[in-house]
Amino acid sequence: MGQLTWKTDDKPAWYPSTISALDAYLGTLIIAGTPFPDEKVTPLKKNLAYNLQYIQFLDRVIKDIKLSSVLLTQNIKSFSVHSAAVIEGVFNYIVISQGYGTTTEWKSYKKLKNDRYEINGTVLLHETEVSIKITPPVLTEMTFDQMSKKVESKKLLGNVGDLYAAISRIRKLRNKIHIHGFESSTDTDYHSFSKSEYDLARRVLYGVLTSPLFEKSPYPKIFEYLKEND
Repeated sequence: MGQLTWKTDDKPAWYPSTISALDAYLGTLIIAGTPFPDEKVTPLKKNLAYNLQYIQFLDRVIKDIKLSSVLLTQNIKSFSVHSAAVIEGVFNYIVISQGYGTTTEWKSYKKLKNDRYEINGTVLLHETEVSIKITPPVLTEMTFDQMSKKVESKKLLGNVGDLYAAISRIRKLRNKIHIHGFESSTDTDYHSFSKSEYDLARRVLYGVLTSPLFEKSPYPKIFEYLKEND
């Protein structure tokens, strides 16, 4: 594994995996077809590849550069959040393509006038919305939590041992992208991200991307950097 290089260095520059290689890797699983037409598959693969290349860069920064404790924490946060985003994207495809997506047969048709009234000094608002039945049912957006639980309960990754148990911990890291929600005075990035979160994100991301779902990939060692401890 190479190291980051300065522009003034004479040695060859280090680069992460190419987008074309990452796209080819992901393409062994993510293919066009109902309910994923090409116009949805292409941007999904590209966005996953862009994030995976950035994740590999962040990993190299964490391993190569001497950072202050705050900067190291923030890089670990970015690594963890982007890793969780990739996992979420892969889960979205897996759940829907295998027929476990959430659907609805109702579509909002009209919102009626809202009524305000007061009972015993309490002001209440009554809202009425009329929905129309549609055929066939359409997919509805799922949360990362919903997708993760379906992947775990249905064992959609295949035989990956205790990886399923670690997935729930990744969901909590994903939520840390928001910086305005606090539960206590110590609920800060500095106290939320450390080497343990970095190792967890690497382990789960590697486990998902090297699960049996990707066994036909033409680049079997493309994510080996996630296993390295240097």
